[in-house]
Amino acid sequence: MSNSDSGLLMTSDRRTNAPGFTLIELLVVIAIVAILSALVLPVIGRARGRARQTVCETNLKQVDLAIILYTGDFSDSLPVLPDPNPFPNGVGAYYKQLVKGYLGLGGPSSPQEKVFVCPSDTNYCTQLRHAFVSYVFNGYEVDPGQLPRITGRPLPALAGPSKAVLVGEAVAYFGGSWHPVVQMPYRGAKAVIGFADGHVGRTRIFWDGLPNSPPANYEPPDGFDYRWDGE
Repeated sequence: MSNSDSGLLMTSDRRTNAPGFTLIELLVVIAIVAILSALVLPVIGRARGRARQTVCETNLKQVDLAIILYTGDFSDSLPVLPDPNPFPNGVGAYYKQLVKGYLGLGGPSSPQEKVFVCPSDTNYCTQLRHAFVSYVFNGYEVDPGQLPRITGRPLPALAGPSKAVLVGEAVAYFGGSWHPVVQMPYRGAKAVIGFADGHVGRTRIFWDGLPNSPPANYEPPDGFDYRWDGE
């Protein structure tokens, strides 16, 4: 056997005898990875949720401001549904067509108008009948005897502008939330709301706990930071 053959044999032997992972060691590694994933993934999820909420607040701030600017061109009056009604869903969603020019937008409603979309909304913003908008103006038409809204009212005449709901996430009116996403009503739900004084905040919404009794049908008790009637 030549020296070169001997060297190849020795190298081969060392590779053959090199220690590898045992089954127990492999299972330990898998367990550690699983534990780290369990710790890290919720943190990533919360960070993404906060990022979506921040985008939503920024978008709603712009929409809120657009409504306020609209009033300046219409004798300080808040949007009111034109008569005859050109829209299939009233001014609750189609206020968008009245105010979006103040955001540099025009033409028919489109899902590409992202300033009107909350990133956590997978429902309202996909619907043509809801104008592809996540946010509802607190002036949608109601039947006689129901809670009055702020449609067409003079903005300066609202007695409590810091609590007067101008526009809010659609789920605010039904007691759910998008931060975190809970579509059904529950006590203590919070929603992003834009107010008549121009500020925007994640606000606790009152629900009376009764089925078929959404929060938009009544004013909250003392201790809540919003009102539907603007008073």
